[in-house]
Amino acid sequence: MKTLKNILGLGLVALTLTACSDVADEITELTLGRNLSPIDIEAKNVNETTANLQWKAVEGAVSYKIEVFANDSLTFAGTPQQTLTSETNSIALKNLDYDTKYSARVQAISLDPSRDSKFHGVYFRTSAKQFLKNPKEEDIADRSVTLTWEAEEGYDVSTIVIGSITHIITDEEKAAGKATVEGLTPETTYTAYLYYNDKQCGNRSFTTIMDLNGATLVHSGDDFVQIVADAEEGAVLALYGGNYDIPAGGDNEGLSTSLKIEKSITINGIFPTNKPVITGRFELYGSISVSMSNLVLDGQNNATTDQLFNLKDANAQMGTITVKNCEIKGLKVVEGETVSYKGYNKGLFYGNVACSIESVTFEDCYIHDIETDGGDFFDIRKSIIGKVVFKNNTIYNCAANRDLFRYDDVSGATTEFIFENNTIDNVITEDGTTRRLLYIRTPNGSIIWKNNLISNTKAVYTNQAKTPVPTYENNAYFNCTNASIFDDTNDAEAKVYWKGDKNGQKVDDPKYADPANGDFTIGNESVKNLKVGAEKWYK
Repeated sequence: MKTLKNILGLGLVALTLTACSDVADEITELTLGRNLSPIDIEAKNVNETTANLQWKAVEGAVSYKIEVFANDSLTFAGTPQQTLTSETNSIALKNLDYDTKYSARVQAISLDPSRDSKFHGVYFRTSAKQFLKNPKEEDIADRSVTLTWEAEEGYDVSTIVIGSITHIITDEEKAAGKATVEGLTPETTYTAYLYYNDKQCGNRSFTTIMDLNGATLVHSGDDFVQIVADAEEGAVLALYGGNYDIPAGGDNEGLSTSLKIEKSITINGIFPTNKPVITGRFELYGSISVSMSNLVLDGQNNATTDQLFNLKDANAQMGTITVKNCEIKGLKVVEGETVSYKGYNKGLFYGNVACSIESVTFEDCYIHDIETDGGDFFDIRKSIIGKVVFKNNTIYNCAANRDLFRYDDVSGATTEFIFENNTIDNVITEDGTTRRLLYIRTPNGSIIWKNNLISNTKAVYTNQAKTPVPTYENNAYFNCTNASIFDDTNDAEAKVYWKGDKNGQKVDDPKYADPANGDFTIGNESVKNLKVGAEKWYK
């Protein structure tokens, strides 16, 4: 720095003298006492044992000296592990140790050693080895996981760390290349780390299965219908992957129809990556609660075209009905220019009896190809539900010429509706202003419509005087062709009550990855940044 100040000072004197002397005496270049240090040093293509260094070339340098320090973070203390020379402004580093912090520094070398630059450095870390294998389904339990590995000769693995649990690997486990770690929590995502000499030599993520404590284990070859009939009140059924058909019998042998549920029950798939497939539908009786998760509910081979869930018991006082992380599917049939649907043809959920329910929740579900011929998608006519929640669902190819959410007025009933972070595509696609997203006619309730992404629909929101004015927040719309979806006018004379999302955001094409095959990953960054629709598609 002193040298630079002196040079600048001399330069100012020279400039002053130039003003009083011949123009031919002007200074036209500035010569420093030594070369500048290399800059823009980067470590690229770093893996377990190699890395590539590159930097900006230095004028006047004939070569570069590179020093590499292990277990260092730009302190450059002690003796370098490697000292190398390069005649270009890059070099390939080899024979590095895996999962190790490295500092590398570069010096520009000149013909005149007095002009060699100072060092300039960069920090990087090599990758960990991957001795761990991905755990198989049968290796993952509710409170434990069995991990296997295949270490290279000379690497004596020592510990496995999962969260706050440290498992010391025994000699027997080392010989077998397998260890079981206990003490985990059901339905929790973990990352397991394998170590050798305090260095990571493998990591794998997994999710523990549902809590099997007290659950009845069910396999696809079992009599599922009889197991449900024999289940005690509050039973938990844990289903392994496979097919579970609800037989119709009689002339409809080979097809599926309805299963009566008359006691509170939980039906869950065990493995998230191998969801059991239940073919058929459900009729609900009595003052019960029902929970289903991690299933495929398949209406494609139904002998009837009724709803997936049908409330059948008048005067029942039901608890909660919860459906999470399920795929629910009908069947779209294309024959030439004719498109038809089979399975759950009348809708998703139906209540035409005077029962009451504490709450109904559909969350993290994937619902498609339910035509709703003769009923609405979610269709409540005489029943009373305290709270309806639709959250983080993907709904597409449904209710082409019907309403999406119908809820008729039952005198004095108060219902809270929450529709949040749903991706809704290609619903209500037929012409006409009588098809609504919210055909809700209970004036004592409330509606929250938040962070939803709606695309490719001709629907309006509502045209009913009794519909509570929804609370809209951060919703986005693409190709919603009925302008009334945004209209908030009230034409009393015509008895038309539009309660549209007047502050809704009209967006450009979200550029879904593959909507024809159910992939609604958002490719348009401006839409993705709005954080609308089911979270899985914009994360």
